[in-house]
Amino acid sequence: MTYDQVVNTIDNKRRFGKACGRDVTKEFMEVLGHPELGKHIIHIAGTNGKGSVAAFVSSILQAASFSSKTSFKVGLFTSPHLIDYTERIQVDGKQISREDVRRLGEMLLSMNLELEATMFDYWLAMALLYFKEQEVDYIVLETGLGGAKDSTNGLSQVPKVCAITSIGLEHTQYLGDTLEAIAGEKAGIIKANIPVVIGQMDNEAAAVIETRAKDLGCALTKADEVDKSLKLGLFGEYQRKNAAVAVEIIKSLSLTVDNQTIEKGLANAVWPGRMQIINEAPFVMVDGAHNPAGVRALYESLVSEFPSERFSFIMAVMADKNYAEMADIIKLVAKRIYTVTVDSDRALQAKELAEVLLDKGIDATACQSYEAAINQAYSYEEKIIVFGSLYFIGEILKND
Repeated sequence: MTYDQVVNTIDNKRRFGKACGRDVTKEFMEVLGHPELGKHIIHIAGTNGKGSVAAFVSSILQAASFSSKTSFKVGLFTSPHLIDYTERIQVDGKQISREDVRRLGEMLLSMNLELEATMFDYWLAMALLYFKEQEVDYIVLETGLGGAKDSTNGLSQVPKVCAITSIGLEHTQYLGDTLEAIAGEKAGIIKANIPVVIGQMDNEAAAVIETRAKDLGCALTKADEVDKSLKLGLFGEYQRKNAAVAVEIIKSLSLTVDNQTIEKGLANAVWPGRMQIINEAPFVMVDGAHNPAGVRALYESLVSEFPSERFSFIMAVMADKNYAEMADIIKLVAKRIYTVTVDSDRALQAKELAEVLLDKGIDATACQSYEAAINQAYSYEEKIIVFGSLYFIGEILKND
């Protein structure tokens, strides 16, 4: 099989499996001889921010390895990708090669499993095999969906630390329709006597996680936000909260890392598609905010970074997202919004989104494409902000 054939075959697997992802991973790990054993795993869940936290943690660990007498390797597993599937699996900041994806993917696809594996299950299994081959020491592991039933929760290796970045209403058909229910699902990654770090969140969600941690004898740390004087590699005021979670994760490890190394790691962190400026003049920023909590973080950062300004937005969303609430938040700083349809069978049509925005009193125009939207936005002097879907941002960055 070629790389494209492997990727397409995996991509066409079910997105949400009939079997619990956790159980599929358990079967995969058993058949593969448990490649996860002996690794120092940092398990990260959360509604928003988990990708950024993972990027910060990975960057700090890489800085610590560089400055240490005894170097070590750092694996990073995240999702979704923005441009290429190889982004999901990295070692010391370098993406897995297409040849390794082809080789490992073909091998995994040839296996006969009792349980039906999803696309995410295959990429997770591939990551763990690759990390073993590369003799990775630390694995920064981002959950896919939820926590307790998530595929990443099916490993036999107990994590060194578990972190939950934030709790918001998302995927309510799978995780529950209250903050408490969703917090309970995400708290399912917590293991007995393992340090737990949580980010800023509503009290009712935090209480659920705190109870779970206490019942399992875990030391729990609440992260605040890092000092404004610290330079961060990721743009946006909300990243100071994500950086604080990352710092507390590092402090919870049995690893001596000085403040200078932590600061270097925070400054060097890279996470594409999060308040990423892709053009200075005219100003164009892309952000993967795709739910109300993410859009509120984007809004707060825009107000903080550019006080009193209003913006031209380009917005594209999936139909299963709470786009009405997203619009209510962003309209406070919107001069106008151009809508586009994401290239996905789950996408909300641009015309339908524009109608929702118009009903809310927002100047909205449906466009045939991103190119059509950006060309119209260029005719005005406002800064241009593109948001609403990680897949949409990925399309833009791929062609930028």
